[in-house]
Amino acid sequence: MKQPYLYLFACLVSLSVASAAQDIHPLVQTMKTAYTGSGAIILTDDHTLVIEPNMPDPLCALPRTQNGQTEWSYYSFPLASITVPLTAIDDTLIGEDQVFTKPDAASAYKPGDAGDTTLVVIVGLPGKQFHTLTYDRDKFAALGPGPHNSSAYGQAPDDVMAFGLTFANRDSARAFELALRKAVLLARSQTVAQARPPRQ
Repeated sequence: MKQPYLYLFACLVSLSVASAAQDIHPLVQTMKTAYTGSGAIILTDDHTLVIEPNMPDPLCALPRTQNGQTEWSYYSFPLASITVPLTAIDDTLIGEDQVFTKPDAASAYKPGDAGDTTLVVIVGLPGKQFHTLTYDRDKFAALGPGPHNSSAYGQAPDDVMAFGLTFANRDSARAFELALRKAVLLARSQTVAQARPPRQ
């Protein structure tokens, strides 16, 4: 009597793993839709994204007010592509900031003004890095219209521990973050399940 139950259990487990693998695709589709205005996302396998931000990236200005004084920090993420294994992301450190991308942001700013762009920051787990293709913003900006060789704007491989993605729409940024967190947790659980030895 035991054998049919073991067979049924094995079938249920394999069905469960198969359905979990399918669940990641709708999450990636949500991320793609949310990121459409800022770039493209490709799923290369069930657990790896390639993110291709629009070029050139915006220069992000972030104000911080302390003791009545406003100080500005500036961030740039000149990345042509980022290869992102979902299991390498620290889902607890996915964060966001409202930043300003207009050239006159610092001079036009009044305390309490909200930024025009949402910056989503993604950080790797300790010891993990993301493979990227970087480029020179100034060289890219100086190029005229038309196709250009990547060497013309200084494209080169690099590894980073964290990167930022920009979204003009805060709702899109939030939808992206939520789907990304779920995808990271799902990819991690699938990886653990695949690593377990088969039950005898």
